[in-house]
Amino acid sequence: MSFFLTPENKTLKRLGLATLLLFLGLLETTDAQSGRRSSKPATPSPPPSSTVSPDSPTTDVPSTPFRNGLQQKVKLVIGRQPTRKHLQSEDVILASFAKRLTEDPNVSAKSAGDLKRTEAAVLAKTEAEAFVVLLSFEIDSFQGGTIILNSPDLQVDYLILAPQTGKKLTNGKVYFQAIGGGRMRKSEWPGGTPIRITPEAAGIEAADHVHDWLRLEEMRKLDPQ
Repeated sequence: MSFFLTPENKTLKRLGLATLLLFLGLLETTDAQSGRRSSKPATPSPPPSSTVSPDSPTTDVPSTPFRNGLQQKVKLVIGRQPTRKHLQSEDVILASFAKRLTEDPNVSAKSAGDLKRTEAAVLAKTEAEAFVVLLSFEIDSFQGGTIILNSPDLQVDYLILAPQTGKKLTNGKVYFQAIGGGRMRKSEWPGGTPIRITPEAAGIEAADHVHDWLRLEEMRKLDPQ
């Protein structure tokens, strides 16, 4: 039995086909406008400004360029004497220390790994021109007459040894006082040992002291009088 479309049926069929095509077109448009397209990254908000109080440890402040860079090339060999616990903050302080020093384009540095002081002195004697810098970490567990168990705080000592002789040229220290640690060390600002509450800031502080000494040593050599 044959089936013949009447004019009315043909019209309905054409309308149905047009509606189907229109619906498919809308689906394609919606898919193209979906979240598959990479969104524009949001503009990061500026970091909050930090305040520095002379009566409390200094908050972490981004390092600023050295006011007086070195005029001559200086090579450093940086070693570390870790604590027995080898806290993660020790690694952060060391990395921050090395990064800060090499922000001076005339300073180059390489790692000597973990060293004891006697080993650092032996190493310095083998160096023709590079200063050996040793960072020694000690857990700061005795504060204000009280022993702090499992203290996260550190005393960071830096030592500079002369090439060829291994002679001590200068040394000093800074404190890393973790937020939420034991007793807060009393700041002796501005003339006492610096206290920093982030490992990055402690590394920068120690590096700035080393750089100051390198600058003074350079000036002394350029103008012996």
